Amino acid sequence: MADSIEQLAYELSVQTLAEQERSVSGLRARAGTVLAAASISASFLGTKTSQGSGLDAWSVLALGAFALTFAASIWVLWPRVLTFAFEGRSLLGASDEKGGVDVAQGYRAAVIWMGPPIDENRDAIEDLSWWFSASCVLLALEVVLWTISLA
Repeated sequence: MADSIEQLAYELSVQTLAEQERSVSGLRARAGTVLAAASISASFLGTKTSQGSGLDAWSVLALGAFALTFAASIWVLWPRVLTFAFEGRSLLGASDEKGGVDVAQGYRAAVIWMGPPIDENRDAIEDLSWWFSASCVLLALEVVLWTISLA
């Protein structure tokens, strides 16, 4: 249990950063799964072409859906600069400059420093979530189009 409001705010900020890190890791893992599923689905192209039936309009649309699924998934997987941890050196430096800072002020400074990165991470995670959702919808579309093409 927190001893002060500053410590509670600090603990909540640290928990928020940890949750954001887990969210990004989860999104990236699921995007990798979508990418693998899209690739398996696209392997139907080999079936279609090996039968000698060529590519019809449905196959071309399915290929387009695969390309868009691939691009959306890669966008989610692409490395980004996100902040999930802070070093204590800056806090120590500020304390040394002021000739000592009490613990409550240290918690307060840490929470203030964490604020902008938490907001930036939140925006990035919302963007990644949107692209992940788009890749899922495109994967479903790809599967439907391949099914129609092979029928």
